[in-house]
Amino acid sequence: MNDDKQQKPSPRSGPGYLEIIVITLMIAAIAVFGYDRYIAQKIYTLDLKGYLRTQKALLVAGEINEEEWKASFDVLEQSLNNAAANPAHIILLKDVVLRNGDEINIEQYR
Repeated sequence: MNDDKQQKPSPRSGPGYLEIIVITLMIAAIAVFGYDRYIAQKIYTLDLKGYLRTQKALLVAGEINEEEWKASFDVLEQSLNNAAANPAHIILLKDVVLRNGDEINIEQYR
């Protein structure tokens, strides 16, 4: 028997077409999710006129006192600060935005 017998190189087993497609789709999905979550600008709207009108009406009707009225402005500031925590968030007045803006809910911070 010949000791110098040449061995056939084993075929290299790598990912097939299906695996390559699945990996590519996963990478694309992660890239789109990351872009949307961390880079893309989001528009938020605030109905400032409506909020101020409601607070003034509550104050005039006597349902809230002056301290609660001042505290409502602190709640407004807190809600704006939370909405603007991400630098990619843009806050516009509701009067300016025609559609497709997420509205800031001030009542959730009370």
